[in-house]
Amino acid sequence: MMKRRWLLCLPGAAALLWSGTASAGNSPWSATLYAGPSATAFVTQILGGKFDVNGGMAGLAIDRGLFKLGSGISFAAEVQVTQFFGKYTYNTGALGLGFRFDEFPWSDTFPMSLAIYSGPSYAPNAPLILDPTPHPDPKFLNFVSLEFAVQMNRNWDASLRVYHRSGAWGTYSNTADVGSMIGIGLRRRF
Repeated sequence: MMKRRWLLCLPGAAALLWSGTASAGNSPWSATLYAGPSATAFVTQILGGKFDVNGGMAGLAIDRGLFKLGSGISFAAEVQVTQFFGKYTYNTGALGLGFRFDEFPWSDTFPMSLAIYSGPSYAPNAPLILDPTPHPDPKFLNFVSLEFAVQMNRNWDASLRVYHRSGAWGTYSNTADVGSMIGIGLRRRF
């Protein structure tokens, strides 16, 4: 059943990543296909260097700039689907709002962008998380997504992505952090 869902998503992902026009570099739309190792450690532990890998995660994020705020900053939305695999196998869907920063003093010689999104995340088949202590993974949690992208050509960027899913300090749940990923990806502007 899960394989069938992912197989149905592949043609849509391919169409998004390979479609576009010559003016795609200025379009408010982008799609990022990314993957990397994942862990269930607390964010504070991960930031302290304790990223104990217990699986992996792959995701497809579709972003759209909603309006420009000025100075290379735009307010944007992101929708994404993810698949965790390894010790914990489940998928999520997420919808968030955030900001993208596109203009830096070095942008003429080294074009790059930085984005952060946050919002609700839904896991229809949420597992029982055993690390660091056993706790059920609620279906609805918060996600935070960070993306650092470096332009490779007019329409393509290489990206470093961080994905995190948790109860957001009790906003959604008092559960511990249930999934964090640090990975690489390809971003296509269209």
